[in-house]
Amino acid sequence: MSMHEETWMRSFHQLLEVKEPIHRCEVILQKCLSHFPFRRASIFTFSYFTGIGEGVLRVDRSGVFSMNEIREDIRRIPPIQRALLTNKPALLMMDQHHQLFPEEYIQAYNLTSVLIIPLCIERIAIGCVLIDEKEEGSTIHQGLIDEVMVYFRQALGFMLPITSKSPNPLSPRETEVLQHAADGYSTKEIAQRLQISDFTARDYITSAIRKLNANNRAEAVANALRERWIH
Repeated sequence: MSMHEETWMRSFHQLLEVKEPIHRCEVILQKCLSHFPFRRASIFTFSYFTGIGEGVLRVDRSGVFSMNEIREDIRRIPPIQRALLTNKPALLMMDQHHQLFPEEYIQAYNLTSVLIIPLCIERIAIGCVLIDEKEEGSTIHQGLIDEVMVYFRQALGFMLPITSKSPNPLSPRETEVLQHAADGYSTKEIAQRLQISDFTARDYITSAIRKLNANNRAEAVANALRERWIH
């Protein structure tokens, strides 16, 4: 888990006390703007059944605003449609791609670039985040795009309503090790605290990742936090 991911996880952990999903979305967008060099972020829902995207919230440095007035057939905006169908982020520079984005939105929001971040659950798109107004002097490079994508993949589980607690598939020791991981300790530090070898600590983490169907340690921690198997 990188230092940035540890910071995000601590932020997401606090969201468990926020009951309303809409308020969690608000906080996650605000923290996105504090972590990354952008000034505005908007979140939208999407339905595969209708092909319609609907605005939820827009956050910028001046406040939080409803976007309920926006309801759009995403087939009209091919870059967003492609990002949702492929679960891959996309960067649009309006001086090069203005013909791919509705002119009324370019004018209304004075868009010069838009970073499209799809929100997917098990490869099924449920919405997206559009991020723009990059900080002056900043560069939007592939590493930054990938990092923003990871941020929202980890954040997504905390945007949704908290479900009832299901049985914990982890052993007591795996739960203990994952709790320490959530608290920000490295594998070596976990081993020292539990007086076990580095290899054994790593083995517990690997086992927890497998049992939680996660791709990595950060995702396993996020899954366990969301289910309240750790805190």
